[in-house]
Amino acid sequence: MRNANIFTIVMAMILIFISNLSNPAAANVDNSPSIDYQVISSQAEIVKPQSSNANGSLDVHLIPKGSTTNANRDPIDVVFIFDKSGSMNEAGRNPAKFQSAKNAMDEAVRFFKEQAGPNDRFGFIPFSSAVELGKIVYFSPNNPHESLELINETAQSLTADGGTNYTQSFESAMEMLSGSSNNKYIIFMTDGEPTVSSSRETVTYNEKKCYIFDWFCWETDNRITEEVTINYELYGQKPYTGYKAFFEAKGIDYDLRPGKGKAVNAIRRHGLNAAQNLAKQNIKLFSIGFGNHSEVDIGYLRKLSSITGVTARQASQETIAPVFQDISADIDTPAISGEVLVDIGKFTGKVSVPEGSNARVEGNLASLRFNFNYPVNQGTPQPIDLSLPLGFSEIGTYTFDNIKLKYTNLSGEVVVVPHPAVSIEVKADAPPSFKGMMDITGAVNPPDHLVKVSGSTDKMNEFKVEYSLEPTGLVDRTVSGSLNNIKLIQPLPDGISVIPSEGVEISTFEGRLAARISLPDNISYSNGSFRPGKLLAVLDLKADWAVSNVKMPLAHLQYTDSRFGEQRTTITASNQIINMKVRLHEFPANAYDGDVAGIVTKTDLSQNGRRLGITEFPNDYGLKNKPIKDMIFKPGETNRIVEITYFDNEKVNMYLTPDYRLTGIDSGRIYEDGMTSYENLNMNLVHLVAGKGSKYYYSIENKNSSTAWTEFSPQDTIPITAPGLNSVKVKAEGGLAIPGYQVIKTITIQKRINAINVDPNPIEIETGKTIAFNINIEPADAYNQELKTEIADRSIADFSGDHRLIGRSEGRTMLVIRTKDGSGITLMVPITVKDPYIALEELKFRKAVFKIGLNEKIAVTDLLIFNPDNATAKSIELVTSEMGNKVTAVLENGTWYLVGKEIGYSNVMARAEAQRTGKKPDASALFEVTAAGDYGNGGPAGAGRW
Repeated sequence: MRNANIFTIVMAMILIFISNLSNPAAANVDNSPSIDYQVISSQAEIVKPQSSNANGSLDVHLIPKGSTTNANRDPIDVVFIFDKSGSMNEAGRNPAKFQSAKNAMDEAVRFFKEQAGPNDRFGFIPFSSAVELGKIVYFSPNNPHESLELINETAQSLTADGGTNYTQSFESAMEMLSGSSNNKYIIFMTDGEPTVSSSRETVTYNEKKCYIFDWFCWETDNRITEEVTINYELYGQKPYTGYKAFFEAKGIDYDLRPGKGKAVNAIRRHGLNAAQNLAKQNIKLFSIGFGNHSEVDIGYLRKLSSITGVTARQASQETIAPVFQDISADIDTPAISGEVLVDIGKFTGKVSVPEGSNARVEGNLASLRFNFNYPVNQGTPQPIDLSLPLGFSEIGTYTFDNIKLKYTNLSGEVVVVPHPAVSIEVKADAPPSFKGMMDITGAVNPPDHLVKVSGSTDKMNEFKVEYSLEPTGLVDRTVSGSLNNIKLIQPLPDGISVIPSEGVEISTFEGRLAARISLPDNISYSNGSFRPGKLLAVLDLKADWAVSNVKMPLAHLQYTDSRFGEQRTTITASNQIINMKVRLHEFPANAYDGDVAGIVTKTDLSQNGRRLGITEFPNDYGLKNKPIKDMIFKPGETNRIVEITYFDNEKVNMYLTPDYRLTGIDSGRIYEDGMTSYENLNMNLVHLVAGKGSKYYYSIENKNSSTAWTEFSPQDTIPITAPGLNSVKVKAEGGLAIPGYQVIKTITIQKRINAINVDPNPIEIETGKTIAFNINIEPADAYNQELKTEIADRSIADFSGDHRLIGRSEGRTMLVIRTKDGSGITLMVPITVKDPYIALEELKFRKAVFKIGLNEKIAVTDLLIFNPDNATAKSIELVTSEMGNKVTAVLENGTWYLVGKEIGYSNVMARAEAQRTGKKPDASALFEVTAAGDYGNGGPAGAGRW
């Protein structure tokens, strides 16, 4: 039973595993950034010349993976090394050159002030023939903005003079950066080649003796060997008219005469050694060559930077500011840096790395450094190819079985990835190979500053790769043969396409789009030489969308050797980078530049590309975080809207002016410019201006009241309630907003009546009487308060004046009130007219028999009952007595009285006035006249009888 349970569990696990394989989502694939790699030999078999090393290489294909959504980066240390040598203003002939460099520093400072974290640090080292110690700006802990302000002030105060000393500048920066746990960077700007340097070297010299304040000196025969600091200096115009190499020993100066070439080489070697030391400390050196090819050895600067794993850029007065901005943005981007390590120690000196290569050798390890930027939400960076050149001093098979990739990921973890062994066989005789190099040049712009201008055919986004292929490896002078069917295959980076030309085909190679160049020449060899001795090939390319820090992959060369058959080798990838931005010109001198991250920068081309505004991510104005392919002004929008096309052909609008919507508060209806509204409105922004730091203002003008320009947030709702014509104005400032542009819409608010109230309601009135009524209109400021008032039956009630009614006859009718403003409101108020007359239905004496005293006087109405008591006509018209001599009826002042005249009896009749029906109610009662005070049953004594 137990075994059955185990079997069930194992089967369940297998099913889960299979399910995860068939459903990748279920496997929870990790997409965090990482680096993979492949290492192969450029050629498996190479030949060893008799008197020199065999030359081969290991090709490294670095494959970044994953992406990042985390914008947080580790703290950084940045040291600006700024060339202030005399060539920076051409001995005063071109002060604008030096000023443009200062302006570029200002742009870089502004960028870092916006982006700096609390633990970032910034320093500044100006140099010429030596570091200008009094102008160094050291790190200010926990106050990056203070350092940046001081850096900018210092840079602006510099004057240009002196030579160009790379080495001591690098050493000063390395000293400043030592001991820091931050990511460390140098931004090195120079406009020339190194002409000054110092280094510790061991020399042997004849001792000098000097006398009389060192005026008289001569060399002795005493030979001294020691380590001293040798100072090298080139002077005069390039290629330099002179040089100096000198040192000091025991207070006496000694001159060396190594030859100008050796002095030049020494100075350049010192720079390379300094770069090697920077790489040891994980310091990245971003170099900027400020000048043309005759002024700056950009190849040398690329080598210096590539040793530390990054790149060099070439800049002109027009591009120096954008180049500074690009490098600053690279430093601010999360990155994975590392190195590929190859152990060559096991070969006991038989394998070496040629001097002057991009590799660094420390102990037994040869190292190639690399750096991959991971822009936030940008997907995976493109692969890069590196080559480790190797020299082999003996024939044999060399197996490199200790190859490692080592890098620090974005979480700060050190990752080490071993690689399977790679072998190179060195033979006395092997198929001829090729030494090759590729060089990239722009058709108009340098390849690291390509620009695709919208609507233009000026080729500023085009470049060419030139290949120089030199056959090599023919050591046996007795053999002959030929190299035929030579094809160069160049894989293409994403975003780079081929400009059609003869002999170039588009194909795929190892799963990547590639250009295949068929070389028309065949090479023959005999007597130890090749004919021709060199082949040239050219590939015309263009950047289709914005790219950044892209490198051409290494090229593959396929050919057929008549002696050995099919062969292949690789051509080392250039360390040049390809950058391209998409540009949209705006009259007269502004431009919008879109980059690989979807960022759009507005610049002033008349001020060397000074930044006027920039977009950012995340944003609320609709731009995407992906490479831009094209930008145009949207037709019909008078340059207010830029239509952006991304690399995947998605299009979005980028607004340079705000727009807003007017919406009815009650109805939700959207009102267009110039319309009339019968309700209050809300104003809300619907199109935000692109760009960091955009601010919004509104103003509402009305003949009765106006609002001054008032800042508001994009999420705010602004009510518009003033009746009449309203001019609603909105403008934006900052970001990419068009300065001073106002979006103006007019809307007329004609408030309709939404309610009518009448007081009193309902209305009651008596016939013949009048009553006033009040009409209240809501809202009180309704634009048209004219009403139509009617009475349904004017025989019952009628108007007796303004807001007054008179009752005409008893009955019910309606007061009808209608609006005239189009609101369609009708109010019907009931009117009841009542007749106030109440007919007297019955008249009675309070009892049938009354006693009245002799000569007593009694008001008749006091003895009567009126029914109803509230009858309108209750006047007594007539009172009569049958026995007038006994009881007399007397009318005095409108009132009837009865007076007892004689003891006896009399019937008295009282009759009311005529009612509207003509009826005159009456009543009768018996009155007995008795002696005064005799009100008993028999009446007073002596009063007679019944």
